[in-house]
Amino acid sequence: MKHIFMMNHTKKHHDFEKEINDVMREYDYEVIYTTSMEDTIEYIKSYKEKARFYSVGGDGTLSGIIQAVVHQQHELVVIPLGTGNDFSRTLTKEKDPKKVLLQSLNKNAKMIDSVLINDRYYINSACFGVDSVIANHVHDTPDIPLVPDSKSYIVSILQHVFRYQFDEVKITSEGQCLYEGRVTLCTFNNGQYYGGGFHIVPHADIQDGYIDICVVDKVRKSKIPYLLSLLVAHKLDNRSEVHYFKVKEANVYTQQISNIDGEEYQSDSYDIKIVPTSLHMVID
Repeated sequence: MKHIFMMNHTKKHHDFEKEINDVMREYDYEVIYTTSMEDTIEYIKSYKEKARFYSVGGDGTLSGIIQAVVHQQHELVVIPLGTGNDFSRTLTKEKDPKKVLLQSLNKNAKMIDSVLINDRYYINSACFGVDSVIANHVHDTPDIPLVPDSKSYIVSILQHVFRYQFDEVKITSEGQCLYEGRVTLCTFNNGQYYGGGFHIVPHADIQDGYIDICVVDKVRKSKIPYLLSLLVAHKLDNRSEVHYFKVKEANVYTQQISNIDGEEYQSDSYDIKIVPTSLHMVID
């Protein structure tokens, strides 16, 4: 089976190619640089033989690959080399990209779930509150010397949280209204993490056939930093403002531009469905 590494044209990725060449010298492998999601999808769909594809980057890179490998025989490995690397945190505690690569070579792929939102698949999270605003603008933050990429989310929070207008969100599932009102946070997760490492739904399971929803009511803006501190301390679920749901499908109605696995996405409404056992993923 061939090993194919999908990467972006950045210095960080070109530097990591040296590590790939060192580790993979005895394997049949190839490094592919792509410039867009469309390029990624086109390349993978043209590859007919079963292969192990490596998503080298963050959740945005992974999102493009997911569109092409869902319901296919190809295997998928996630190498954390992006800004947030949130889905990778669900798969493994290891953060070093080279070590993740080395460990993956001794593992078999297992079947995991994906999520379909309208006509697009996602693997980690779709958010609709201030969390979507922060994620949509995280790459707008200026480079700050000595600050790791993952801290860009913290900078984006400080830039946008006090300008957020608390959008109205309505969530229905199987004919029942689960939630309706203005929200601070609103996320539909397959994985456990989002926002550069926030453990938003610790009970989420990528193999259980369910979507985990977390909604935080509108609160005073001065209270948002306190709620974020509770989120960091894994104490958010004890708050009356916080609501959790576990569903197989849901409909979301909002004017807020969403963020899906690190990519901006907008629609008049969102039909969200779990797609059980739809991906061959290398996991711990």
